[in-house]
This record gives sequence, C-alpha cells and structure tokens, in this order.
Amino acid sequence: MDLPEIEERIMSWRATPTSFVGRRQEVADVRRMLQRRRLVSVTGIAGVGKTRVAIRAAQLMRRAFTDGIEYVELSGHTDPASLEQVIAQALYVQGDLTAHLSRRSQLLVLDTCEHLADACSGLVRSLLRAAPGLHVLATSRQALRVPGGQAVIVRPLAVPGGESAPADVARVESVSLLLDRIAAVDPGFELTERNAAAVAEVCRRLEGIPLAIELVAVHARQLPVDELLTRMDAFGPPSGLSTMQAVIAWSHELCSPEERLLWERLTVFAGSFERAGGEAVCSGGALAAARVYPALAALVEKSIVTEERDERRTAYRMPDSVREFAAARLEGTGEQERLRTRHREHYYAVAEAFGAEGLSDDWAGETGAEGLGGDWAGEISAEGAGGATGAGRDRAEGVVRVRADWANLRAALESFAADPVTRERGLRMGLRLGHLCAFGGPARYGRRYLERLLPITSCPDSVRLHALLHVAQLAAGGGDLDGARKALDEAEAPAARVGARCGCHLAKARGTVSLCEGDLAAAELHLTESINGRPPDGGAHLVNATVTRTGPHVVNATVTRTGRHVINATVELGVTLMLAGRTGEADEVLTRARALCGQAGDGATTAWTELALALVRRAAGRYAEADTLATAALRAQVALHITFGRALCVEVLGRLAADQGRPARAVRLLSAVQRLWGYEMNPLLGAPILAAERDPDQRELRETLGQDYGKAVAEGRAMSAEEAIAEALSPGGTPPVAVVPFWAPLTPREADVAELVADGLTNRLIAQRLLVARRTVDSHMENIFAKLGFSGRSQVAAWVMGRRQREDG
Repeated sequence: MDLPEIEERIMSWRATPTSFVGRRQEVADVRRMLQRRRLVSVTGIAGVGKTRVAIRAAQLMRRAFTDGIEYVELSGHTDPASLEQVIAQALYVQGDLTAHLSRRSQLLVLDTCEHLADACSGLVRSLLRAAPGLHVLATSRQALRVPGGQAVIVRPLAVPGGESAPADVARVESVSLLLDRIAAVDPGFELTERNAAAVAEVCRRLEGIPLAIELVAVHARQLPVDELLTRMDAFGPPSGLSTMQAVIAWSHELCSPEERLLWERLTVFAGSFERAGGEAVCSGGALAAARVYPALAALVEKSIVTEERDERRTAYRMPDSVREFAAARLEGTGEQERLRTRHREHYYAVAEAFGAEGLSDDWAGETGAEGLGGDWAGEISAEGAGGATGAGRDRAEGVVRVRADWANLRAALESFAADPVTRERGLRMGLRLGHLCAFGGPARYGRRYLERLLPITSCPDSVRLHALLHVAQLAAGGGDLDGARKALDEAEAPAARVGARCGCHLAKARGTVSLCEGDLAAAELHLTESINGRPPDGGAHLVNATVTRTGPHVVNATVTRTGRHVINATVELGVTLMLAGRTGEADEVLTRARALCGQAGDGATTAWTELALALVRRAAGRYAEADTLATAALRAQVALHITFGRALCVEVLGRLAADQGRPARAVRLLSAVQRLWGYEMNPLLGAPILAAERDPDQRELRETLGQDYGKAVAEGRAMSAEEAIAEALSPGGTPPVAVVPFWAPLTPREADVAELVADGLTNRLIAQRLLVARRTVDSHMENIFAKLGFSGRSQVAAWVMGRRQREDG
C-alpha cells in the first residue's frame, strides 16, 4: 500500500489532467448500489467512460471504508491463473490475499475485467465469501457473474435534440464535454449562434460516446467545428464498424505516418511505459529513435495516448479500445514477433541494470548478461533501460521505480518462458529481479516462475544453483520451510560441480533457512561462513571488512568482498545473535551491517537493520534509542513505499510505548497493528521474542489502564492501516510543535501541516489531528506547494527534515 495519500493509490495513472464532466446520475447510482450490495459492476460499451465513473464514485466514498480503497488495473494481464497474484502484487500483499482482506473494511476497484471475466467472477465470489467487510467495484463490458451482484450500465452521454439556442445546446452533457475538451486546445473558442448547430451535430454523429468526443475535440485547434464536421462526412464510417471504431479509424487517418507507426508499435507494452522504453522498443526502420518522442507527444495531444505523472516518473498508456484498433492492424504483418522480441530484450536490460549491483565477483561472469545479438542488439542497453538503479542511487528507490514497470517485466518473463530457446535467459532475468521480489511484493510469483522454469531449462550449473538458492530464501521468507529445504537439497549437486567459489552463497541460504527454523546455532555457523568465505574461527563474525571503531560502536566499515550476500548475511547474523540473547554481540554486528548498507546505498535493508537494532537496544533497556531506530525504519519504509516489516515496526513501537510508561498509546498501537500483519509473508519473522511476551504485556497493560483499557483497544481496532502508521510516527501521539522562525515563508499553520506531512499523515488525518476541515488542509497544501515551488509531498517531507536538522544543530 503506497502512502501517504489514499487518493494517489486509487487514482494512479487514471488521475488525468482533464476535468470530470457530467455523469452525476451514474455516479450516484454506483454509490447507492455499493451501500446495498457488496459487488457492483460498471458496464457499458468501449469508450463510454466506465473507469472514470467508477473512480469518481470510489473517491466520493473513501470515508465509508475504514481501510480505504485499493485500485487494480487488469488490462495488461491476460493469464486467468495468475489473477490472484496480480491483485496481491498490486495491493503489496506478500502473504495470503484472502486472509489479508478477511480482516478489512475496504473497497477493491477492479478495472477492465472483460477479458478475464470468468476468472474475476470466481475470485471475487470467493473473496466476498471470506471477507465480510470487502466491497468490490468492477468495470467491464459485461457484468461479473456473482450471486448478489448488481450492474450499473453507463450509457453514452445525452446528445442534443431540438435545442437551437447556444445556452440550451451547452447544457446537454455531450456538448458540455465537447466544449470542455475544445477549451483545452483552443481557449478562445465560444459557442455562438453561428456554430451551435455544427457543435450539436458533431455530438449526435459521435452518439455521445466520451472517448469519441475527446478524440475529435483535439482537432479543433487546427479545424473549425464546421470543417471538422465536413471532414467526418468526407471520411465516412468504414463498413461494419461501430461509431467508436470509426472515430478511432478517422483519428488514425489524421495522424502522420510516423505517428501511425508508433501507435501500432506501442501495443506491445503491457500497461504503462516510460519514454525510454518507447524509444528503445519502438524505434527502427521508418521511425528513427530521435523521432519517437515527437510522435509520442503528438499522440498525447490527440488523446490517443494518455500521460501519467507522479513524483517519480512520467509514463504513458493507451485506452483499451485504441490499443485494440492498432493491434488489429498489426496482425499478419510479421511485426508482432519482432516487437515482442525487442520488448523482452529491453526489459531484460531493465532487470539487468537493476540487479547488477547485487552480484559478487564470483557470480557476475556466470549469471551476468551476454551479447543480445540480432538486429536489435545495438539499440538496447542498460543506459536506455528506463533509468533503473545505477551507482550511487538508493536501491530502495530502484525497487519503487522498477516495480512500476512490473506489468512489462512480467510480460517479458513470460515471453522468455514460452520459448524453449530463451528459457535460460528468462531464468537469468528472474534472478536479476531478486531484490524486487524480496522487497517489492511479487515474492510468490518470483518463486513460482523459477520453480516452473528450472525443470525444463538447460543452463549452467552456476545459474541453476543461484536459482535454487533464491527459491530457498523466498520459500523460507514465506514460511514454507519444507519447500526451502527441498530447494537446498536440490542445490547440493550443482554446488558440488560449481566448486568452492560459490560456497558463500550456499552457506548464506542455509543460514537463512536455519534462522527461520529457529536453529540458531546452525544459523550462526552458516552465516558466519558466508560472511568470511570460510567456516568460523574463534568467534570472528566478519573478517572480510575493515572496521574503524570509536569506543564500543562501529563508525565506519569498508567492504573488501563484493556481493549483497555479505550485507544480508551480516544483518541475519545480528538477528540470530539477538534471538540467542547475545545482545552485545548482536549490537556490534548490526551496527556494522548498518554501515555496510549505507555504503551500498540500500535503503530497504537499512530499514530492516535499524528495526533489528531497535529490538537489540530495547532488550538492553535503551528504550529511547530503540524508539528512534524503529521510527526511522518505519519512516523509511513509508517514504520508499516498502511494505516489508512495517507491521513489525509498529509492533515494536507499541511495546516501546509500554516500556516508556505510555500505556494508552501502547494499547492503541498493539490493537491497530493487526491490520498491517496481512501484508507480511511470515508474521513476526525474526522476532519470536515479541510473540512470547504478547499475553503478559496485555495483562500488565490492562491492569495499568483499568477502565480505560477497553477504550484504548477500541480506538486501536478502529484505525485503518494508514492511521496506525500515522499514530506510530507521531511522537507520543501528539502533533509536533513548529518553530516558526525556521519555517519562513510558511505561516505557523502551514508549518504545522508540513510537519505532519513529514510524519507520514494523509490530508484526512492531518485534518483530524488539527481539528479542521479536510478542504482547509487541502488549501494549506496548495499554499505550501506554491510558496516552496514543490510538486510533491516527498519534497515537502525532505524540506521539513532539513529544517529539523537546522534546529537540532
């Protein structure tokens, strides 16, 4: 679940810059039906605006669902068998989807279900049965077949009848939409007595279909409405086509040859794509790479392609009906296979650039990339791979960025898997995405993909060994220890053939599995061997790093061995020592691991390390330090959109509140945290000590609070996941106080709002905290953006952090 804004999770790429026109009745119908039924299908013909109606209704109902609204776009997915995985990935649920949703009051929006109608119907039926607080809003050209479901049909907008006066014509919904879209390209346009009849006729010809109206309106910049009508007459609808298809064909005719070619080639993308991907995949032949972006910009202007912007990326997407038209034109041309090949090679390069830093010297030559070959090879490189993680960039940021390309990455993986000749390449690509699987969400898919390919793929022993070890670690993280041991057993044979140079990786996997099994002695042995490159000697845990000390704490560490397994093994060794009760040694090792993470630029692992350190400091009675570390870990996960470990962060902060004499806050957090555990693959992984103390803690807190205990429990249970995180990030449960002189040019109230943004609160939660209306907070945010010249909340948070450092200094 992305934070801090619920709206950002709902809208995603659908937050287009165009306004919402009309549809009041349809939106009201959807909202009314959702109050009565748990499944509502929004149906209608292509281009009629089903998605806009559904999202508008969802936005207006967000306060009705304690756990918010989740949006899943399905148009880029074609495999019915993987539907549950796709939804779990979109919701960032690493555990069981049904179990996760069963405890939540939530609206799930499933967009574009028609090509997966049977699979969607079956899954929704089972989810609704298991999750009494779940409501589903689906958009589809046909209603989902689920008992008790209700359909709301979105029909074309009303078209002019006998109206003739401009004011009367303008009030017709289809005309209102046409005028709104014309104003976007020609602000000086006015509806007059002279052009009112032509405007009305255009809307009648387009039958009130919103997408058709938008496609035609963009041409008003070059052509008066009268001439638009004449051109439509001259072109005429091709025989057998619907109005929507005819308008798309007409739009195609008005495009330049380069724009038409790009339009057709863009159909190879699954979901959204970035400019670099479009240039790498779609250039060639009659379309030079330098001409891709101008053609793409022209397609955006013509509403053929929509532009999606957020704080991290600008991406593009085609409406389904527009994509279908272009895909049909490609059939039989021989271009489709070449495009698929180019597409999968580009996303192989994305995966390669993302995963390159994770390989050590003894693996790089075996599992790295080879020449791409073919006539596409010279034009695809890591440099053009969509800006994947590079040297000096935080890998957690890379996870967020690459995760946004998941639909295309998955399509590339499946393309490699479908061809026996390229399956080895698919294995290599899957391995390069290992860090994404661990921290970005698709852990189950990553494991199953490797397990599917391993028995049917010929590959070097080093690649097979690496894949089996990755399967073992993903299985262990998911709680399947039998599956993890099976993968380790299978790894013995290729490991013996590869030789000693990869022994540290096998030792790391053994250590991980032993840790998850609770065999701490074996875990310590294997992890130390992995770090040192040999079995432990005399209790030395890290001999291949140069460490500079000041007092008892490690302040600098320089890795002399390369490979992410050293960092991960060091973190897990620290956790092992902590669980064994050797807190002094654990603190030393984890402090060293934290320094290694900083050198490697790995924010996700840093957050996990800080959380483990928080547990160690808590065990040592250093509660204030533990609170600071756990808060930093949670704040990093929220800022970087990483879900792994958030529940444990909130749980630890709840225990620390009890330790520090804040029982009401402790009970609220410990009661609220249950909503977050559904995101984890293995609850309380790495912290069984917390599970052991749960009941005694609750008894003590109940005795301390007396009659107020039940109130605190109810307050915690009523919190959404976002509210639980916001509560955990608020020091002592009270809003921070701004020091105004440091916050110019913001007013004191704007400074209060900015502080709460930095603490991860949504606008709604800020309004509740400050006891003001939500629209007041929205207004403050607009003022903050304007005064500081910012466009996103993360920039505001970074600015606040800088001010806090100045104050501390």
